[in-house]
Amino acid sequence: SPTKTWRRWHRRVNVTQKRHAIASALAASALPPLVMARGHRIGQVAELPLVVSDSLQSQTKTKQAVETLKKLGCAEELQRVIDSKKVRAGKGKMR
Repeated sequence: SPTKTWRRWHRRVNVTQKRHAIASALAASALPPLVMARGHRIGQVAELPLVVSDSLQSQTKTKQAVETLKKLGCAEELQRVIDSKKVRAGKGKMR
């Protein structure tokens, strides 16, 4: 539907509820069946959640980051992401 000026885009949520939601989401990311149910390919990943060191942030090239993720066992997930990219029909290709 088109955007409306009177629509409430930002709703106030209690801080306690926000914290509970974040904790629940983080806990769910540690359960492989729930992660796989979302469509992620995590067969080769050693353990969940996948935690990496802060030194990964020092990489400046995407190629380096992709190689690191492949070494960690995320090659199948990376291929899924690449395959999910699509080209829009018509003039939308320019977007």
